[in-house]
Amino acid sequence: MKIFDIERDKLAFNFEYNTEETDTLHRMLNGASNIGVDDLRRVSLWKSNRILSVDDKTLTALNNLGAQENVELESPFVKEVIERLVLSQGIGFPLASTILKFINPDVFPIIDVRAYRALTGKKPYYSTYSYDSYIKYAQDLTEIAKTLHLPLRDIDEQLYCFDKANNGKI
Repeated sequence: MKIFDIERDKLAFNFEYNTEETDTLHRMLNGASNIGVDDLRRVSLWKSNRILSVDDKTLTALNNLGAQENVELESPFVKEVIERLVLSQGIGFPLASTILKFINPDVFPIIDVRAYRALTGKKPYYSTYSYDSYIKYAQDLTEIAKTLHLPLRDIDEQLYCFDKANNGKI
């Protein structure tokens, strides 16, 4: 198992995953303040083709989050939004982080099995995910972004590609 080493390894992969839809979702949701359940369904289908249900309070919270200019990862409001998402039908931490990345990719990375494995050397399981583990993961990726002078929005994608190139199947 090869783990990403910031001192030795490079992150210069060409991330390609459903490129047209990825670009469309970024355009639609980055900084959006009018997010609806159909937008979340579209992100859900982009991520893993699953059915989801989100209540109006969660949608309102997401819209408020999208409208904020200075979002802080560890703010109580972000914690509330993450918890609301994770408690919604069909949304776990990987999908919640995906939704958040499309809303604000400069603050929220996707916690993906491959990216997580490239970072830690371990495959995450459902029980691995928690608010605290996501925040720690996001902080670690933010630190990598700063150290390598790369945008945070690229780091999870680069680690995904790194893992795919170096560690084979999940």
